[in-house]
This record gives sequence, C-alpha cells and structure tokens, in this order.
Amino acid sequence: MKTRRYILTAIATCLLTWLLALASCSSQNTSQSNVSPVAQPSPSSSQLKVINIGHQSGTPGLNLLKAQGLLEKRLAPEGIQVKWISFQGGPPMMEAMAAGSVDIGNVGNLPPVFAQAGGNPILYVAATGSNAGAQAIIVPKDSPIKTLADLKGKKLAVQKGTALQYFVLKALESAKLKLTDIQPVYLKIPDSTTAFEGGNVDALPIGDPYLASKELNGSVRVLVRGSDVAPQRAFYIATANFAKNHTDLVKIVLEEQTKVEDWAKANSTEVAKLLAVETKYKPEVLEYSLKNRPYFGVFEMKDEYIAEQQQVVDLFYSQKLIPKTFQVKDAIWKP
Repeated sequence: MKTRRYILTAIATCLLTWLLALASCSSQNTSQSNVSPVAQPSPSSSQLKVINIGHQSGTPGLNLLKAQGLLEKRLAPEGIQVKWISFQGGPPMMEAMAAGSVDIGNVGNLPPVFAQAGGNPILYVAATGSNAGAQAIIVPKDSPIKTLADLKGKKLAVQKGTALQYFVLKALESAKLKLTDIQPVYLKIPDSTTAFEGGNVDALPIGDPYLASKELNGSVRVLVRGSDVAPQRAFYIATANFAKNHTDLVKIVLEEQTKVEDWAKANSTEVAKLLAVETKYKPEVLEYSLKNRPYFGVFEMKDEYIAEQQQVVDLFYSQKLIPKTFQVKDAIWKP
C-alpha cells in the first residue's frame, strides 16, 4: 500500500512540474508575440551584412541620402553596411539587379518596364514626384529646327530603355510623327551628349542637371518639355528577393530617404552643395534645377501611378518595342 501511495505521489509531483514548465513557456511565447518590430531589422535581416544600393550619378534621388550618410548611421548598430553602386542610367542598374548585385535603387519609368518584360523579378516599392518637367528635347540655339514637326528626317540621340525614350515617343505622337519619321541614333546618355555637343545629331532629349546647365549658359533652345506631353515619374525598385525577405530594410531605406527629402525642400542651397560633390555639376546649376523643377517625395504606389506605368507598357507593346504585354500591378510591393 505504501509503495503504491509513493508511486502515485511521485507521478503527481512530476505532472505538476511539467504543467508549471508548460505554463512558463506559454507565458514567454505570449510575451514575445506582442512585440511588433516596425522598421527594425528582423532576425533574417540581421544576418544580412551589406545592402547594395544602386544610384544614378546625374539625379538627386538617392545621391542625397548617400551624401548625408543617414542610412549608414541608422544601420550601423545592427552591423549592416551600405554599399553604393553608381550607374550612368537605369538599364544597367536593372541588369545588375537581375544578376543579384544590387538590392534596391532609383530609376526612371522605362527600365522597370523592360525588366518586367524580360522576366526580371523586380518590385516597385515607392514612387517619386513627377519629374517630367525636368526633361526636354533640346536643339542648339541657332538650329533651324523650330518645332517638333521640324524633326522629320533629323537625327535625334537617345538611350534605349530609358525614360527619355518614352518621352520621345510621346513627343512625336503629339506632333503626329512616328519614330520612322526621324532618324533615331541609339547611344548611351554620356555618348549622346557628346554627339549633341559635337554636332553629330540634331536634337537631344535630356534631363537635369545637364538640361539646367545648358539653359543657364544659353546654348540651347527647348522644343518641348516632358510635362507638356506625358506625366511620368521615377520609382524605387527592389529585387523581389530583397523586398520579400527584408521588408524591414526596405522600409528603413524609404524612411531615411523621406527624411532627407523633407529637409531638402527648404534647403536648396545646402542640397546643391552636397549634390555637386556627387554629380560633378556646379552648385548653381543644381540649385537652379532644384528651385525650378523639384520632384521630391517618396510615395506609396497609388493606382494613379500604376495606371501611368501601364500606359508606358501599352505604348511600347503597340510599337513592338517589348516582346509581350503584362500588368504592372503584378509587380507592386505589398509589405
């Protein structure tokens, strides 16, 4: 009898100990589940040692964030480094994303269209304000070309796959011209400006700060501005892998970019000095551009912006410039 009572007591003691341990674990798990890490590096992100960010040397955008060093300060406590990779245009940045060497960057409206058409797994994570006013088709000030209609049969230099190519198509459309009515000369942006200055092409679609520099020295005439023919903007693009696996880090990049742009809106002189180092343009050129054609802002991907991009897709598909049509909405980041 004593033996039986001893066994029952031992079993009861073990059962009570197990229940207390279970309750303790449950309490800890409940406490942990109530922690909501907003824009804080997650355990998976803490394993990431470097963020590769693509930026274009001729645009404010991420260059301002790079110059201020805010992102480095934000991520340093987590042991995450920021690697800035410079590009002369959006198409090579998209290629770098496809190769996995860039995680997030800022490009015009056309590079992500070509990327999506080519099956590059990218996502739109945010949009900028409209930058159409910072683009124009220019000719030398003494050129006989006075209107867009006068471009018929003339040479125009443009880089394929850039927002400037879309601008050209919309400008020609507004003048009831087709691409076959002119002589497009496809060059990368640095080469196109060289060809224009050397007199080897008749017209050039270009954006700030190059546009601003030419306007200030009075060496060109503007045939049409982007804002006259087509609304467009730039976008923050991330690889699908980075955006899905490091949502917190995408949010941090956008948060810091928003902070620096909010400061920039009221400090154009200081901004121009910072960007002069990054872009190699004179501060007065950059300040002129920022004051006259600002496009600051970091916005969620609204239906309006998606519709704008879908128009780009539809136009390029109708011109047989991309191999297939698709829906831009399928590449929108949904954190």
